[in-house]
Amino acid sequence: MTTPAIPTGRTWRETLHLILDLPLGILSFSYVVVLLAFGLGTSMTFLGLPVLVACVGGARGFAAMERARARALLGVDVPAPATPTPPRPGFVGWIRGMLGNGANWRAALYAFLLLPMGILGFTLAVVLWSVGLSAALYPLYQWVFPRYVGWPGYRLWENNGHSHYLSGWPEIAATCVAGIVLVLLATQVVRGLAAVRRGMVRGLLR
Repeated sequence: MTTPAIPTGRTWRETLHLILDLPLGILSFSYVVVLLAFGLGTSMTFLGLPVLVACVGGARGFAAMERARARALLGVDVPAPATPTPPRPGFVGWIRGMLGNGANWRAALYAFLLLPMGILGFTLAVVLWSVGLSAALYPLYQWVFPRYVGWPGYRLWENNGHSHYLSGWPEIAATCVAGIVLVLLATQVVRGLAAVRRGMVRGLLR
């Protein structure tokens, strides 16, 4: 049985998912907000409704990609929603079917929420993993600073000409321990954020 605090293949897949949330969230948020604002602003004209259809239709296509990404990286398999059924034949019926479909609007909401979730997940994952791993592995590369940089160790801070370096073995050991703690914390934070993302997928993309 795998210890929950130890990073596993699942942890790295979840981390990759959280990191990808930010660039995808920027694209999806921009797409939905721009088209939704333009469509609502011109809704009193014939142009506004097709723009709104493009908004929710694009969000529906993006949702299909997100279901595949969640299946591959989060291990959650959500079935695709039913195809919108026009209430009557013709172009107007197709527009009404697209705009009256709840799954389309849930997909648009998902695309909108992906940016704030992406900022949170990307920031926490990158900061915790980078700081944690660099601190945990510090004893392995501490020798680089005195040999190639001219410092006795990593310079922690500098104030009014006074610098503090992580150079003594007690400080090196403490840095390593702190890094291990951060790595274990990163694992739990990633697991928690991935659980939230699974909830988003299940709640908005089915």
